[in-house]
Amino acid sequence: MRSLDKIWQAMVGNPVKTIVITAVFIRITIVMVYGQMTPYPDSEGYMSLGLRFLNLDLSGYEGERSPGYPFLLALCSLPFISSHGIIPLGILLPQLIMGIVALVLLYKICLLLGKEKGLALAVTLIFTAYIPAVFFEMAVLTETLSLFVISLIFYFFFQEIAGDRNRLVWLVILCSYLVLIKPFYIFLPFVLLAIFLLKKRSLKYILIFIFPLLAFLGWSYVNKINTGYFVSTTFYGFNLAQNCVSFAENTTPEFQQIGDIYAKYRDNRTTDKEESMAIWEAYPELTENTGLSFPDLSKKLYDYSIATIKKNPGSYLGQVFISWCDFWKTSLYWEPHNFAVPEAGQPVLYITYAERILFQLIKILFVLLIPYNIIRGIRKRKVEPPFIISLVVLTASLLQAFVTYGTNSRFSFPFESLILISVVLNLIMYRKKKATQ
Repeated sequence: MRSLDKIWQAMVGNPVKTIVITAVFIRITIVMVYGQMTPYPDSEGYMSLGLRFLNLDLSGYEGERSPGYPFLLALCSLPFISSHGIIPLGILLPQLIMGIVALVLLYKICLLLGKEKGLALAVTLIFTAYIPAVFFEMAVLTETLSLFVISLIFYFFFQEIAGDRNRLVWLVILCSYLVLIKPFYIFLPFVLLAIFLLKKRSLKYILIFIFPLLAFLGWSYVNKINTGYFVSTTFYGFNLAQNCVSFAENTTPEFQQIGDIYAKYRDNRTTDKEESMAIWEAYPELTENTGLSFPDLSKKLYDYSIATIKKNPGSYLGQVFISWCDFWKTSLYWEPHNFAVPEAGQPVLYITYAERILFQLIKILFVLLIPYNIIRGIRKRKVEPPFIISLVVLTASLLQAFVTYGTNSRFSFPFESLILISVVLNLIMYRKKKATQ
């Protein structure tokens, strides 16, 4: 027992080194037994835009993806360019490094919030051992980059709130880049601005919203030039249509053909998970029947969605609730049958299953604590970390639920470390309150 205490004290004495060594060991192990950088259906759009950046040619681009991740993909893939495009392997090492740095930032955030080294290290090691996060680092998807940038934002944000250092410039740059990674995050600068105005009462913080808004509008203008539509992504119509999947055919006469085709592919599906992707199964037939380009069809689907939602408000709200609940699930993106070491697949499966159960329980507890954190913050007029995190994550959960259905849990992944911090802070507050009674 004493030897374990000595080991722990040594770890607490060298927290960053402990985090990095543990994280590197886990990542080397997973890379060796998994042995692949996995592309997914979304990956093609990122790599395609990344190749356009390398060729310095956006002419004819149909606006599917925003530039934040493809630009990084292009930079990291320079040594791996082939005649067939960008090889996904180029982003592997940068994403593994981003994952490790995000863990160090998690530890630093815990310290900023007044937690002792031992507790901060324990919280960080919990997330360090979370293997689903490592599999995101081995996928050509935006989640790892989003987690990294959001971790940086909140690290600088809590420093700025504490008044330790002037981090406004970094916050402006990072929030602007985050919006270019995924336009959905345009809400975050607005929420942070509101908190700064409540806490600091200085108009200089309006920059934290103005520049991300300019980035959002700037890329929308690029899409306007290329597609004729002033939108951040031409997926918008398809995304909203996903929320109409359960009542697709109950639409107006103008859009009945689209609704019938959509419903046909929905009814051919066998599970709820697959049902959310029915609009993409219907895409080839919709294109053939309408003769529209991707941007034009997306606009058509947007108009269809608005008309259909107006006709079925109750069904739409029911679908929004399903999407909201799905946000709180955990994600695992991997190819379980394609391990480089097949014997490792089953043990890794059991470990990730146990970890996902743990994080699912943490998320459920966080959801239950959201009303308490927000009401407590309003009543006491205190902008405390649990209030801030609850407000940000609740806003994200609601906004994504209103605009899309399918893979909703991916929206929550970049916030999972913050969710863990918030739950730990609440438990500490509970223990202190109980001790004083």
